[in-house]
Amino acid sequence: MKVALYARVSLDDREQNPETQLYALRNFCRDAGWEIHQEYVDRARAKDYKHREAWQQLQKDARRHKFKAVLVFRLDRAFRSVKECVNLVEDWYGRGIRFKSVGEDVIDTTTAQGRFILQIMAAIAELESSIIGDRVAAGMARAKAEGKPIGRRMLNISIEDIYTTLQESGTITKAAEKLKCSRAYIYKELAKYAITLEGERVASRMKLVEHCAFCHKIITGKEINLHHVDYVKNIIIYACPSCHGEIHPPSKKDG
Repeated sequence: MKVALYARVSLDDREQNPETQLYALRNFCRDAGWEIHQEYVDRARAKDYKHREAWQQLQKDARRHKFKAVLVFRLDRAFRSVKECVNLVEDWYGRGIRFKSVGEDVIDTTTAQGRFILQIMAAIAELESSIIGDRVAAGMARAKAEGKPIGRRMLNISIEDIYTTLQESGTITKAAEKLKCSRAYIYKELAKYAITLEGERVASRMKLVEHCAFCHKIITGKEINLHHVDYVKNIIIYACPSCHGEIHPPSKKDG
């Protein structure tokens, strides 16, 4: 009998590994002598149906009769609510597709008693999920009241560090790994200062980037202040905002 295996882990806990569920499911199929049609794996919350692409594909394949049974580790790995569980399992039953949960061994959708127990177990699973959600919300509220940070840590990487790392690493990907941030973060910070790149590789001369002649700090498009032009030696001197503010502004003769 061909079986579809489904596993899901939540993005809230990065330590979860779908292989833990798949290991138990594979062993169950081996002991039962079932043939694995395909392994469907999602990394998303149970209610995040949009990003549960594997779950959506499993349902499409079920309508095409590509397998005869669906095997999951626990009910809460698959269903968002009792209503969804009952409706979907009934639909599969009408198509001749069995449903089995390794964690709740008493469930057998081939009998009326098994389908009744399934509804009870699904209700319990939904209740447990709601309780966990309430606990998380309460914990976040307490942390917020105590002034503790919630969510991802705020990055505070200077444009100078990004610029230097890009020049040393050569690519956005390598620079992101070294700075321990995402590629999107680097692109966003560069965009703030109107710095552009030539594709993935860093250009040898970044546009709108200069050095302060006084403190040698890297300055970019939005901060560049023309301090002095020596037409005889053909030298242009730039100053960063802090240094430019401490020095007298250039005269009309200087340009």
